[in-house]
Amino acid sequence: MQPLDTIVFETPLVRAARFRCSASDPRFRDSGPTENFLVVFPRTAVWVRHSGSRAFVADPSLATIYNAGQEYTREPISPDGDRCEWLGVSREIALDIAASFDRRACDRCDTPFIPQYAPVGRELYLAQRALFARFDRNSMDALQAEEAIISLVTAVIGHAYDRFASTHVEGFDARDDLVQRAKSLLSRNLSAAQSLGGIAVELGVSPFHLCRVFHERTGSTLHEFKTELRLRAALEMLGSSSLSRVAFELGFSSHSHFTSAMRTRFGRTPSQLRQMLA
Repeated sequence: MQPLDTIVFETPLVRAARFRCSASDPRFRDSGPTENFLVVFPRTAVWVRHSGSRAFVADPSLATIYNAGQEYTREPISPDGDRCEWLGVSREIALDIAASFDRRACDRCDTPFIPQYAPVGRELYLAQRALFARFDRNSMDALQAEEAIISLVTAVIGHAYDRFASTHVEGFDARDDLVQRAKSLLSRNLSAAQSLGGIAVELGVSPFHLCRVFHERTGSTLHEFKTELRLRAALEMLGSSSLSRVAFELGFSSHSHFTSAMRTRFGRTPSQLRQMLA
């Protein structure tokens, strides 16, 4: 059976790889425990459940985090299955990174990372996309690549601990569950037109409650969140499709609407991003 991981860079300290698993693959639900201390950058949306924890939606707006040996399962959202890239570090580096945010991490040699995921801002998202593009071009030496991987992993863990500190006291409640289910609906078909009323009915809540809770927990509106997912998906398509086709397939009203949205959020035009990620 074909391996799910494709290693694109590896040294004794770090690893970088692509992971591809179709929803029809018998390994989709459970592909076994992780072998690395790693952060994962999703390209598609899936439900992920770490053993003993609640499920959450892993989509391109965040990075998921794993200790070596972590058991987990997934459930499909996107018809494309689970497509992602991941960056791994050695146990020693994982402990050092975690300890820089949590001094008690040194007491947890096997599980230095506590948070399960972290929000990923646009610049960080672009930085990891650009890194994998450079791996494809073989345009980095080992020292530069090792430092870049450690820097990105550290950034993700830092964001994770910031989020963990602000939410851990409250715990996971019904509002968190509502936000996760809303994300799943928004991620299911990025090109489809959706109405607030329709989403609220499917989730079994009032439109007002949905809007208020989603903004409270994510800092964005439902529309802003879906637009962000569309634009991150567009980065996947820039190298193989015309800009007009990308705009059409992702539900933007026109080429100019797509270009304006991309420039507003990423500070670059689609053409500039295409060149960057070529």
